[in-house]
Amino acid sequence: MNLTTLKYFVSVAELGSLTAAAEAHFVTQPALSVGIRKLQEELGAKLVVAEGRGMRLTRAGEIVLDYARRFGRLEEELSREIADLEGLVRGKIAIGTIDAASSYVLPRVFSRFRERYPGIDIALEVMATSPLLRELRAGRLDLVVGTLPVEKGGDLDVFPVYTERLLLVARPGHPLARRRALLPAALAEHPFISFHEGANTRRIIEAVLANHGVAPRVTTTTDSPEAIRNLAAAGLGIAILPERLVRDDIRRGTLAEIRIRGLVFERTLGLIIPARRYLSSTVRAFLGVLAEGLAVELPERCLLAKGIE
Repeated sequence: MNLTTLKYFVSVAELGSLTAAAEAHFVTQPALSVGIRKLQEELGAKLVVAEGRGMRLTRAGEIVLDYARRFGRLEEELSREIADLEGLVRGKIAIGTIDAASSYVLPRVFSRFRERYPGIDIALEVMATSPLLRELRAGRLDLVVGTLPVEKGGDLDVFPVYTERLLLVARPGHPLARRRALLPAALAEHPFISFHEGANTRRIIEAVLANHGVAPRVTTTTDSPEAIRNLAAAGLGIAILPERLVRDDIRRGTLAEIRIRGLVFERTLGLIIPARRYLSSTVRAFLGVLAEGLAVELPERCLLAKGIE
């Protein structure tokens, strides 16, 4: 058994075919098949079975997949620790953020980090919080800045970093935009443009509305705040979006804020990091810059020891 064969096996499980796994590792399919066969012989168990045009894991295969992924993460941690011996001259950090964080929360942090550590590259993934957390748990991201709350469990540490208001907006000619002293019930009859079901921001919005007896009629969904803003401006419905995203549109008159008596929407963005994974000096260097830029207190394990920089 070796790490290369385990990597082959993980790819077979994730891609669903020997051919695709072989292409991903730039080896021939027969060579990869031999590796998988030897792994099964060493373990004395059938790990994969053919199913149609793809492959399916057996119960033993599912167990081996879990261990193979853990071995892969350990190899990555080892590489990071060895790289730390070279200091912070070069390196790479993989960061996941929601759209808002990448647009107006983190740019200054990125800029300051680049000035301080010009040899360290940033690989940025921008998507909704839930898929970002899956990537973080799989070891493909070093840290995430997403919408809270998240289910922490025992494997994640979460630190609030930014709280913002959300505003109810629509095109200027919308019927609600021309009325004053509105009650929450007035929203029920109008179509909403919102985030996909299950998105944290949508849950926050719908919880506030539910407390006022309103069940929004969501007719259009997307995980892009920019798209929601543009669709609202085009008259497809009303939307609830971060103030920072829409305040210039309100000032220019391409969107209008709708004020509802008693309704206040807020959301908090949080830094999310693995609780038990080794944090490389590169990651700790970024966390230090983030803590400094956003005035966040982080535990010592998240920061560089004095004198390392």
